[in-house]
Amino acid sequence: MAAFALMLFSSCKTSSEEELVVFAAASLTDVLAEVKEKYEFLNTTRVRYNFGGSQSLAVELSKGSPGHIFISAGKPPMEFLYNEMEPKISEVISIATNSLVIVTKTQTVDLLDHSSLADLDLIALADPNLAPAGVYSREFLVSTGLWSSLESRFVFAADVRAALNYVRSGNVDAAIVYMTDGLTEPDLLIWDIVPADSYSPISYPAAVIVDGDGDRHRDANMFAEFLVSPEIVDIFHSYGFR
Repeated sequence: MAAFALMLFSSCKTSSEEELVVFAAASLTDVLAEVKEKYEFLNTTRVRYNFGGSQSLAVELSKGSPGHIFISAGKPPMEFLYNEMEPKISEVISIATNSLVIVTKTQTVDLLDHSSLADLDLIALADPNLAPAGVYSREFLVSTGLWSSLESRFVFAADVRAALNYVRSGNVDAAIVYMTDGLTEPDLLIWDIVPADSYSPISYPAAVIVDGDGDRHRDANMFAEFLVSPEIVDIFHSYGFR
């Protein structure tokens, strides 16, 4: 019995030691699921994701939550993490870019251009304090003069996927989301009417975090390199990333 218990413990320990923990922006949920499948087919290391708003994830990591890689939907959360954990950030690479769009549930809403948002009652967007999608959305709304007049109509979500769900459930008239998120919901209409020059370029930086485990650091570097390999770049493009 003791020998069996020891074998079980050893097996669990090995499984845990071979797990790579990736903190990633919620907008990467679908594409990274496919990346995980391909990576685990080629490697013995298992990948476990923790998805959420990028700023919230960066705060979690800075407070000691265990993670080996951080992939942010925007530079500010990465800059925050770098400032908080500079000695432990060994590499930062850009893996993709994105754009903002407006999504609605039915064609009863006709948005000729971004100013048509003024005709709607409730508009969802990610909370700027929690997710970069909210920061970009606020930049767009401020630069086009819509923020102050529409502020009372905003419904703030924890992340961009939550904002998308508000539209899908019919709780709001529209949401400002990433193009890639809009493409995940075939029943929603995508309005590509957000001026590209009204917000900062949307990039997805990925950072490798050094946790003192040499094997995990090596695995994290391998996963980061895998993210920018030609095959994976093509997968990102198939989901609407650029």
